[in-house]
Amino acid sequence: MFRWVGAWDGMETNINSRQTDDPFGGGEGYRPTLNSYMYADALAISHAARLLGDARKADDYAGRADGLKRRVQDELWDQARDFFFHQFARNERGGIAAKSLTYETGMYAGSPHGRELLGYVPWQFNLPDPGYEAAWKFLMDPDYFFAPFGPTTVERHDPLFFIAPRCCVWSGNQWPYATSQTLVAMANLLNNYDQDLVDRDDYYRLLRTYSLDQRLAGRPFIAEAANPDDGSWEGHNTLYHSEHYFHSSYVDLIISGLVGLRPRADDTVEVNPLVPDHWDYFALDDVAYHGRRLAIVWDRDGNRYGQGVGLSVIVDGERLVTVPTVGRLLVALPDTEREGSDVMRPHNFAAHNDGGFYPHVSASFSAPTTPPFYATDGNYWYHRLPSNRWTTVGSPNATDWIAVDFGVQRPVEAVKLYFLADDGGIAPPTDYEVQMWRDGAWTDIPRQRRHPRSAAGRRANIVRFPEIMTSRVRVVLSHAVDMASGLTELEVWGHADVPVPEPTAPIANLAMAPGPVGFPSVSASFTSRFDSLAQAVDGRVAFTRYSRNRWTAFESPNATDWIELDFDEPKTVRRIDIYLWGDEEGVTAPRDYVVETWADDRWIPVVVVDRLPQVPATWARNSVVMEPVTSRKIRVVFEHALPAVTGVTEVEVWEGQAHTGRRP
Repeated sequence: MFRWVGAWDGMETNINSRQTDDPFGGGEGYRPTLNSYMYADALAISHAARLLGDARKADDYAGRADGLKRRVQDELWDQARDFFFHQFARNERGGIAAKSLTYETGMYAGSPHGRELLGYVPWQFNLPDPGYEAAWKFLMDPDYFFAPFGPTTVERHDPLFFIAPRCCVWSGNQWPYATSQTLVAMANLLNNYDQDLVDRDDYYRLLRTYSLDQRLAGRPFIAEAANPDDGSWEGHNTLYHSEHYFHSSYVDLIISGLVGLRPRADDTVEVNPLVPDHWDYFALDDVAYHGRRLAIVWDRDGNRYGQGVGLSVIVDGERLVTVPTVGRLLVALPDTEREGSDVMRPHNFAAHNDGGFYPHVSASFSAPTTPPFYATDGNYWYHRLPSNRWTTVGSPNATDWIAVDFGVQRPVEAVKLYFLADDGGIAPPTDYEVQMWRDGAWTDIPRQRRHPRSAAGRRANIVRFPEIMTSRVRVVLSHAVDMASGLTELEVWGHADVPVPEPTAPIANLAMAPGPVGFPSVSASFTSRFDSLAQAVDGRVAFTRYSRNRWTAFESPNATDWIELDFDEPKTVRRIDIYLWGDEEGVTAPRDYVVETWADDRWIPVVVVDRLPQVPATWARNSVVMEPVTSRKIRVVFEHALPAVTGVTEVEVWEGQAHTGRRP
């Protein structure tokens, strides 16, 4: 079996680690979660190998999966407590013995408790053989896991049960990801096992509870953990903590669980809805499945959808079957040409969430705390906290632009603009133009079709056009009177074969651009043992509170510290952008900073033309435009706001157009 600590399994400060010398990340052991994941991985490799005709590899990985299944069932199941448990890997303080399960040894030896929600994860992958279903008698019982805004992650009367008022304690709070895992496991149980401990009404009840949990002040919200008794997100709704902690799982709970479309490898549609008996109708429409378009419709009396009475499966507009009651259906797919079998996949060529320079986004103006990288990070969030948005707040211009450079020609056929509209002085533009780069100049893309016709906030504004080839796309915005414009996301779509061609244009950011003898070297007067200097020039901007992509001077003995770039040859520099990071505790914005270049064997401050913002700010792009200077080396010297020190998630150095956005 595989072993690890609960903290790196996403379940930090759990009832096992809290019994050790490291309450946050201790208690290494063999866990039902990790070994279920590895079981599923081994099966997936086995199935893929068999499809590819590699019977030997298929049998090998099937054997590995079977071995893991046996070990999980033999070693992690406690027959006395009817549950799967964490097993300690080694002796721990307080008398905990290696290879013992939770509470079998140690301070709480003999306790009848110790159940954690992770004990249901084996069913997420259909790992257990028949005979272990007794574990499910605890899920819907308020003396164990069920709660008004639950389930809890640890059973209610456990000696270490604890509802924490802040992050990050996996000892009783409701954790949405764990809830999702449990619901997937429950759907598998209801579909693939014979038991009478839970039923589809229980599935709906838990899913409904989970759905209603996802509110804060009357608006949609989800974070890392909630109070299972009152639904509060206290301690998890602070700036840049864990907002939108969605894990992309909720839709699957509706499609494969509630509506009951059960994915299969063969050409069969399997449907087994878990909806309550009293539901008179529901519909799932236009699902891509095995190259077809699929709809599942339940209409008790036929009056809701006008598609007839009963439960129907419709494929590519053809009704394959209709039955009078809700229940399991198996329907063979028709032998027709499949949609998309030879069709290239659509790509969002603007998405930039994996480091590197391209695709590169820039703008004529950006408020310091809402730099343009937010517009291409793959997330669109309309609320103001956190500020995952690009805005022109403070711009002196009547129009501004935002542009994406792909670094290579791309086939483009659609642009999606997610305009902001809120009470913070931001409104959709009165008009906008979508342009392409052609023959060294910007020109409007011809034959555009817009939906909606005028810019609208809080929704996708889709601009379609016949496919073009271009290396850059730009959107020019005409601001509403006395208002700023903003985007939470800019997407540029087209179809292409995988892998798409790599960028070929030179890198403009001198901090990342290769020279005659390699990439620029980066050094610092001090680097925290918890951080990496290389991450300050890796193309990634990470402003989250718990970002691991950063340089900081944490624990530095100095009042000032610096980051230096050596280009190995003279470069002309006109602007430097410093993305300052902070945690509001030991790392904050510096009291001040200066930019210096190397000349005549000494460091000389640059002549500053413009600086935005004037006062250094964390979670912001701090830009300095300078009189052009040619030098082999450049550095930024930070005067720490002691006792706190400075942190940086990225430094960019530019020799091209020098603008912070103060001028058009």
